[in-house]
Amino acid sequence: MKWFQKSHIIFSVMVFLMIGLISYFGLLIIQYPLIGIDVEQRNGNWVVEQVYDKGWAARNPIEKGDIVQLINGIDPDEHKTVARFHYLEKAKSITIIDQQAYTNTYAVSYTSEDIQLIIYLLLPILFCLSTFLLGLYFYYGKKEEKNSVMILIAFLFSLGLCYLSAPASARADLIGRITVTMTFPGSLILLIHFLKNYFQQYHLYFVKGSSIKRLYIAYFLLLIALSSNFLFGKIHSFMRMVELGFFIFLVCFLIFLLTRLNIRHKNSEGKVIIQILSTAFVIGFSPFVILYAVPHIFWGRALLSAEITSMFLLIIPLAFVYLQIAEKLFDIEFLLGRLQYYALLSFSFTIFSTIILALTFKIRFISSSAFLFSLFVFIGSILFLYIKEFIDYRMRHHLFSRKNHVESNLYTFFQKTKHETKVERFIEKLMIEVKEVLRVREVHYLKVEESKDLDTWTVQNKRTFSSTSFINEIEQVDWKNCHPGLLIEVRTGFCVVIGENHQMKEVIFCGLKKHKTTLNIQEKIWLKNIAYFSSILLENFQLIEGLFKEIEHYHKKKQVENDSYPSWLSRLLFSLSEKERMNLSIDLHDTILQDQFQLLRDIESIEIKITDPILKNELYLIKETVLDNIHLIRETCNELRPPFLNELGLIQSIQNLIKRVKLSSNFLLHAELDSTIQKIKPEYELTIYRVFQELLNNAMKHSKASVVKISLKNKDEGLILTYLDNGIGICMSELNDSFKTMGIYGIKERVRCMGGEIEIESAPNNGFKVQIIFKQGVN
Repeated sequence: MKWFQKSHIIFSVMVFLMIGLISYFGLLIIQYPLIGIDVEQRNGNWVVEQVYDKGWAARNPIEKGDIVQLINGIDPDEHKTVARFHYLEKAKSITIIDQQAYTNTYAVSYTSEDIQLIIYLLLPILFCLSTFLLGLYFYYGKKEEKNSVMILIAFLFSLGLCYLSAPASARADLIGRITVTMTFPGSLILLIHFLKNYFQQYHLYFVKGSSIKRLYIAYFLLLIALSSNFLFGKIHSFMRMVELGFFIFLVCFLIFLLTRLNIRHKNSEGKVIIQILSTAFVIGFSPFVILYAVPHIFWGRALLSAEITSMFLLIIPLAFVYLQIAEKLFDIEFLLGRLQYYALLSFSFTIFSTIILALTFKIRFISSSAFLFSLFVFIGSILFLYIKEFIDYRMRHHLFSRKNHVESNLYTFFQKTKHETKVERFIEKLMIEVKEVLRVREVHYLKVEESKDLDTWTVQNKRTFSSTSFINEIEQVDWKNCHPGLLIEVRTGFCVVIGENHQMKEVIFCGLKKHKTTLNIQEKIWLKNIAYFSSILLENFQLIEGLFKEIEHYHKKKQVENDSYPSWLSRLLFSLSEKERMNLSIDLHDTILQDQFQLLRDIESIEIKITDPILKNELYLIKETVLDNIHLIRETCNELRPPFLNELGLIQSIQNLIKRVKLSSNFLLHAELDSTIQKIKPEYELTIYRVFQELLNNAMKHSKASVVKISLKNKDEGLILTYLDNGIGICMSELNDSFKTMGIYGIKERVRCMGGEIEIESAPNNGFKVQIIFKQGVN
């Protein structure tokens, strides 16, 4: 509470000070136009030393060397701005003796078309009010972390006052001079201080506290040097260079800190925040540093005024507002990538435009005017490209018809054909799509094959076409190095490769448009893209069709010759079966099992409220039934999907299986698992587990045995699985021969597809014995 009261008092003082200074500087700028005259005292007279281009004096016949006789009707020695700073400002009237000894009195005032009111009053007032309102927003909208917020508010107020006090300082106002001197470098130090606390909240190191202290010490030393200079005399140009140099150093230091932070945390979740702030600071400070500060230091003249370049600083507080209110951050990396692309496009246009301007108006190509023109054209071109991209996204669906909107057609086509599996049907749909979108007269599907002499190509399906005028052109093309997606232009149309196989190319030929016009660039790109993606689909379709034909061949061969499926096919089918088992297990666990748990909780909640013993007993029986169902569903899920097979390994999983069987079976189970078996190849683990599972299930359901023995032993680099029971046995000719069930035939198929050997011995009333050998399996 005490801290809140303290911060409230500080904030109130800052607000009143801000309002007072805004009012004072605003009235000062309205009352006194910027005159723009430097004077020097010579032989007892005040002589015009320099007339600035942007001041009132530049529009009047006042020249260097003229003598200032009176200011506001009094001697110039008594005018404060002249006596203190050697600037002729804050005057309503001026009496000048020109070099021809003529005396002229001028009334100083704004004109109706004076741009000073915009540059030195309207823009600074708007900027300052914006920072003031943002400060209010942060104070009342951010209740936590008051220490960081107060520093941010101080930065915003300081930035706004710096901008507004600059015109007052130019009018040689003492309060304006003091304000701009304090806020110009001070606002940047406050920003660095705030960023230290801001990133510290996210556990990101930005800068040491000792470095902040050193910056404040350097700042106060600079203030002492500057104040001793302008309080007692004219500010030397050297001290102004020192002030600008210190500001440039702070900007470079800030960019260095942000770059270091970005490199250290480029893979962290906060990288987007760092990139957004870095971009905002670069855009905000670069115009002032590049176009004003650096040229002013080295050449004594800025390329663009401080009032214009400082407007970009408003981007910085707006970036903080965006980070506070945005639920989702925009993709800054995408925008920066686009910036590189757009800058490359704009650069050539800018150079061309500057050359045309220089030749037309006879302006030196290397001059400040040409540079400013180039800068505005370059930035304007980039902004235009960004705006165009946004407008294309928002309005393209309305500006173009479906037939011309080829990007949308590309997406729609593959959506329509994603479930297609027949090659002929896909090619037919592709030809229809090409004809509708490109509006060409004819579309044909061709098979072009290389001749045996390896020099010519022949269209194999030429007999299917009624018109063969285009066939000769296609056969003259050397298709050897033509790959899917490549567009070939012939006299009567276009060819695009959609598939290739050994010495044969699959080609789509489309004629010219209805008015015999060629394809435009957008249509060519669309045709290349749809051909390339279609080639991938066609290749997959052909593989699937080949697989189906091969499976059908083996199925017919099996029916005729009573042969087995090849091992690769069995492995594929078992893999698909296991996937379906896993999906079914997940569905049972996530739906029915969870419903049973919810039903159990509902029964328990009702049971607490009931006092009738008969109803309690009935609820107890229902509860037990639900528990049995839960247990049964869990067991089913475990059978469908071996629990923790990958995590526990094969041996531990089999031991868990044996424990469950012992609890539910009515025979003695002797299991022997070789302890030397540590690591088994993954492809063998599931097969062995399923064989164990099926053998024990058969023992419980069909064997009627009293004793069952099962073992798994290590032999060389292989494994031996042995099963033996004293049950009723089975006639060998009656073994289940259906692949659809997990009977003995299923066990035989699993073992065979993994390259194992299986021997089965059984007879009626003489038990059942199985021995399985995997010659490989142990890593």
